[in-house]
Amino acid sequence: MPTAAVLTLNPTEPRVGQDIQFTLRSPVSGDVALFIESPDGSVIQLLPNRQPDGQVRLNADQTQLFPSASSTFFLRASAPTGVHAALLYVSSGPLNLSGVSDYASPSSTFATVSPQGTGSLLGAVAAKMKLLNPGVSGTLTFTVQP
Repeated sequence: MPTAAVLTLNPTEPRVGQDIQFTLRSPVSGDVALFIESPDGSVIQLLPNRQPDGQVRLNADQTQLFPSASSTFFLRASAPTGVHAALLYVSSGPLNLSGVSDYASPSSTFATVSPQGTGSLLGAVAAKMKLLNPGVSGTLTFTVQP
């Protein structure tokens, strides 16, 4: 089985306030989870979410933009500035986020990720995703400029 998904960002070094868009690609078909860790150690889960188009499924070897051109929302670079880490996980089976994230309430749009802290995304969160989900992952490091 191929070993890596590919994640890129446009623009590659966004400025605070600038709209951003991720490009997702995977050698396997599957459901997508996308996480970002900020320089302060806070980790957010961008996908899946409870927006109308917040569940993304990739087809093998096809590129998909997030958010898409027809999306009901957009992403904008924000503080803190500095180096951010991103993790794209594509599960070849049903996506299992038990112990990784949970919605704080029935009305929450985005799930809260656990654990938080510098290095937790590419450490504990990535390890849990791999343990719970057969699939592939890809990482990206990018800098948000002032």
